[in-house]
Amino acid sequence: MGIYERYAQIYDSHQIGFSLRIIPYLDQVLTRHQAEVDSALDLACGTGTVALSFAARGWETYGIDLSPAMLAEARRKAEAAGAMVAFSQQDMRSFILPHPVSLVTCFYDSLNYLLSVDDLRQTFGRVANALRLGGFFLFDMNTPWFLEHGWDHNTFYLDCEPASVVMQSEYDPQSGQAAVAIIAFVKRGELYEKFVERHTEQGYSMEQIREVAEAGGLQIVASYDCFTFDPATPQSRRIFWVTRKPTNM
Repeated sequence: MGIYERYAQIYDSHQIGFSLRIIPYLDQVLTRHQAEVDSALDLACGTGTVALSFAARGWETYGIDLSPAMLAEARRKAEAAGAMVAFSQQDMRSFILPHPVSLVTCFYDSLNYLLSVDDLRQTFGRVANALRLGGFFLFDMNTPWFLEHGWDHNTFYLDCEPASVVMQSEYDPQSGQAAVAIIAFVKRGELYEKFVERHTEQGYSMEQIREVAEAGGLQIVASYDCFTFDPATPQSRRIFWVTRKPTNM
């Protein structure tokens, strides 16, 4: 069991800055593309921050994650907020919903954790099945360029309650994968307990994402340099993709 499995609140401390940016940016994207939303799924929802923002809009909301610890924290937050969110533990490559929704999101480079094109294909196929005709799938991904230039031989540090976290990353140009070793010291009374785990992300080219999306039955509507409306390029750090299920299927 990893550090984020044991202490989901550490994940929140790590993620909250991203969430505070992605939620208003998402609103801008939905307005820009005239998306009409009344139901939504946040895929790889973590501790539920984005899903709770959907529920606050009055949308029928689902949240799916593979981690029981993350989902436990998400349910706790939903109960505290009086929010109605249907959380479930499922794999993004094989998930199902009771019925299609008008929006699916997957943020914080969660799709980069799928380490093969086949995994991506399965996930995009499941998303297409989960969307209504005309529904949107919005997601962000780290680019190969950023994994190579931002993650290679780099060290990051996070200090929060109840832990201090050091992240050391490296990039493998042959596989296109970046790995980060997470070393955390979690306070227990007057002492600290040490945890070590390793995360790996796979870089995918813009052409690969387009091919996988279209093969799964989704149209590419736009690709933005994340948090802007500038067109994405292979040298973008993170790309925000706007895809849609055609209305004439």
